[in-house]
Amino acid sequence: MDYREEKQFTSESKKEYVHGLNKIIEQRQNAAKNVRDEYFKDVFENQERYRQDFREMLGWPLVDYQTNTLPEVSAEKLSDEDGYTVFRMKFEILDELKMTGLFFKAETNEKKPLVILQHGGNGTPELISGVYGNTANYNDMLQRVRQNDVHVFAPQLLLWSDDYEVEYDRKLIDAQLKATGSSITAIEVFGITRIIDYFEKQEYVSKFGMVGLSYGGFYTLYTAAIDTRIKSAISCAFFNERYAATFVDWTWFKAAEKFDDAEVACLVYPRRLCIEIGDKDDLFKCKYGIRSFEKLKTLCKSVGTDWVNLVVFDGIHEFCKQDEPIHSLINDIK
Repeated sequence: MDYREEKQFTSESKKEYVHGLNKIIEQRQNAAKNVRDEYFKDVFENQERYRQDFREMLGWPLVDYQTNTLPEVSAEKLSDEDGYTVFRMKFEILDELKMTGLFFKAETNEKKPLVILQHGGNGTPELISGVYGNTANYNDMLQRVRQNDVHVFAPQLLLWSDDYEVEYDRKLIDAQLKATGSSITAIEVFGITRIIDYFEKQEYVSKFGMVGLSYGGFYTLYTAAIDTRIKSAISCAFFNERYAATFVDWTWFKAAEKFDDAEVACLVYPRRLCIEIGDKDDLFKCKYGIRSFEKLKTLCKSVGTDWVNLVVFDGIHEFCKQDEPIHSLINDIK
């Protein structure tokens, strides 16, 4: 071919194409919101039906899978500390799939609550517990929860950093799972519920709570919505409007017509939920989280909002340094 031109010659048509796609997305988002408003109007009268819809949206094994046995478990004692013992535990949550984590077992002659402590992106149980020293933006959240004389279990999700030299592609794995009717979220939420299955049967455990930062805040909200054994939860640095903070692994087919963060939160009712947002969070803008909470209050007109509260704290993308929400959660589960 003899014809030649500069690359910039077609820039305008490419811009028009992108603009057209963005307009289509905006139009379909607005239409989906209208569908969602109509769909979600009787959640508190039919909560279990909506919870089942939520499970189906996330996929297998939250649906189409049943087991009557506890997971196979192994434990390695790591350390005796002042007032508690640390174990590394493995749970076979599905055939040949083992979820690991650190268990901080309080000294006890009686049943005590257990709190699931969930790390965020590039996080590990070891990081948030201080094994490496500085806990970064977690602000010692595990130690601050553990010192309230409760058991703590911190699961490892598919979110660790490159430091471990164990390569994985979370987005690819999620896409491959979604093509088969599952998702990485469905498997990891299911894994946390299987861990609760195990601890529920232990004579030293009473009630359950859950706390998480960022991705951990996502998993805290979603797991509490699924598993009613979690009696109180703190979701920090996640709650938002999904259009304002869209991640591929936080997205499911036609999810916009059924569940945004406000709708998911409704599935936690009447159990306790604390939503924490840093006013200087540069990843998930505070204003969208506040706006989503206003939507939540509108959805809750028939039941009130005594069960849920929003804490907007002076901070960035980090775990809130105020201990009052932690103390409230401990009171809820004790």
